[in-house]
Amino acid sequence: MMQRDLSRLTGTPFDLLVVGGGVYGLAAAYDAAQRGLRVALVERGDFGSGSSFNHQKTAHGGLRYLQTGDVRRARESVLERRTLARIAPHLLHPLAFVLPTVRSPTAGRLALRTGFLLDRIVARDRNVGLPAALRLPAGRVISRDDCLRRFPGVRRKGLTGAGLWYDYQMSDAERLTMAIAVAAEGHGAVLANHAEAIAPRREQGRITGMTVRDALSGSTLEVAARVILNAAGAGAGPLMAACGVARPVPLVQAMNFVTSRDATDAALGARSPSGRHLFLVPWRRHALIGTWEAGVTCQPDARITSAQVAAFLAEINQAFPALDLAPGEIRMVHRGVVPAEVAADGRVSLRGRHEIRDHAQDGADGLVTVIGVKYTTARAVAQEAIDVIVGRLGGPAAACRTAVVPLPGGEIPDAGAVREQVRAAARDRLPPEVLAHLVDAYGARAQAVVDLLSEQAAWAEPIGGTHPVIAAELIHAVRYEMACTLTDALVRRTGLGADGFPGEAAAGAAARLLAAELGWDAPRVARELAALRAFYEPLEIPTPLAAP
Repeated sequence: MMQRDLSRLTGTPFDLLVVGGGVYGLAAAYDAAQRGLRVALVERGDFGSGSSFNHQKTAHGGLRYLQTGDVRRARESVLERRTLARIAPHLLHPLAFVLPTVRSPTAGRLALRTGFLLDRIVARDRNVGLPAALRLPAGRVISRDDCLRRFPGVRRKGLTGAGLWYDYQMSDAERLTMAIAVAAEGHGAVLANHAEAIAPRREQGRITGMTVRDALSGSTLEVAARVILNAAGAGAGPLMAACGVARPVPLVQAMNFVTSRDATDAALGARSPSGRHLFLVPWRRHALIGTWEAGVTCQPDARITSAQVAAFLAEINQAFPALDLAPGEIRMVHRGVVPAEVAADGRVSLRGRHEIRDHAQDGADGLVTVIGVKYTTARAVAQEAIDVIVGRLGGPAAACRTAVVPLPGGEIPDAGAVREQVRAAARDRLPPEVLAHLVDAYGARAQAVVDLLSEQAAWAEPIGGTHPVIAAELIHAVRYEMACTLTDALVRRTGLGADGFPGEAAAGAAARLLAAELGWDAPRVARELAALRAFYEPLEIPTPLAAP
């Protein structure tokens, strides 16, 4: 049960204070708490509200790394993709990916066939321990005719065939992030969202904690800890600077579009004029298209401009000429600021490797920073970071078990049996599509939502919008998952607003429900609705910084 109580952050020092509640920070807090450390975590926004939300909702096995010969990263990706399927089987499903081939040494049939042969070796154990429904077939090259028959919308000019392989899609990635948070709390970690670390505490030259500001009340408090883990994502550089570490972290803006277009049952790739591969991915019955990067470095608080949106739209239509996507068909802009690499010639690209740095050597003893680059491998990187921290603390700790223990909801060996249990508990108050949705989203813990219906039968009613989310899910979000705002509840707990604005009727119904539960007055309700609408609007920003 996750309940926000900042008073628990004060008093006895923690072994570890994690700053940042994205998937990397939450995975680290879970790992450390599971090993027996006393752990706290503060997040200035909501859990998973940064780049952990703004991605393509896939767990991929690193096939593209084999193109550059990076077998180690490909192997890590394969293992962590399999781990996610083991510990959260209700939240992943296989998804076919198709990349058309042309006559080219690097993008032709031979190059892909070679890559698939190597992948059969690197990913030889990709299905070990997985149920049949989550086993992934090996990749292969298909003919031009087969490609056109299966995917008639591909660009025909120069087409020689296609590569076909399988990765996982996270149909509800926000529930996966939340499951990690619930797991951390379940092992004793003290978590607080909307709580910003604003300044380090020092004692005898060491960093021994953080001054934290409660964003909801404006009050401040002191949190003491033996080690601070900086997992602040785009804010990692500023936090290092506040601690006296002059180590800039280059950043770049990234973006995906959620569109109103229907999608096929496979992810279709295409090469844009800029040279990057874009993928049109089916997600929540819509086409999600990405990923675009700005090409220049930026500040941590950079926001997407309308000009950048227009440029990405033009690039999509060049890569997928049959799509002819119009601006009005963009339901939502997933955007984030992520770690970048700057080449010697000034070119900026997404960072390829994670980094863990103990800043004792930088004059900031007590501070460790983790720079993550990929959702799929967050658990493994967190394990590596906590290994470093356990070494610094010097005391005994249990072995890491996050790769083998199911996440909350993942204890689901038989989905059919779970659906039947939930159906029986609901006593025919919920239609089949809602029951299926609850099991898909909450797994073995779906009954916790259904149990709320005994308090209010009306909570069985759908909120509205395009998803079968019921009122009980919003009550569950604020009571047990620390949702503090309307946006928290609709976007990152229930998913009602994860793929676009759910509509005025659904937003209003949700706001009234939360107002009754949390005691919001009319001005607060108006502010919450305004904040929700603003969430979907890309805003103008200053010109990004030039690449160094």
